Amino acid sequence: MKRVFYLIAVLLLVLPATGCEGSVFEAFEDLEIKLAPIEDISVMMLTSDPPQIQVYLKGGLADSCTTFHDLKTERSVSTFQITVTVQRPRDAVCAQVYSTFERFENLGSDFAPGETYTVHVNDRTTSFVMPQ
Repeated sequence: MKRVFYLIAVLLLVLPATGCEGSVFEAFEDLEIKLAPIEDISVMMLTSDPPQIQVYLKGGLADSCTTFHDLKTERSVSTFQITVTVQRPRDAVCAQVYSTFERFENLGSDFAPGETYTVHVNDRTTSFVMPQ
């Protein structure tokens, strides 16, 4: 245990002297994270027992440096809010090549028959009625 402690102490003293600039946390600060442009969303009912609802979404990547970052889903009774983000290095010079990504998000199976549900994905909205 002492050996591990001494190794960590030595690394903490030596790394700043090696000229290594930045840190893991600074690397995250150098990323620009923003809402993804959403091109398409559609809702599908999976043939399972009980039936599950899945959302297909297609989003845009503005240039060759932009990549998918995260997808978060929140539910409030009959409304789903799906937030999709992309990331890119801040101030990077990148090829202006627009591309897309696709994701599937399972919303589960807790739905009342005949009820209408709304799905918001960033700036796009759709709805579906759960079959009887």
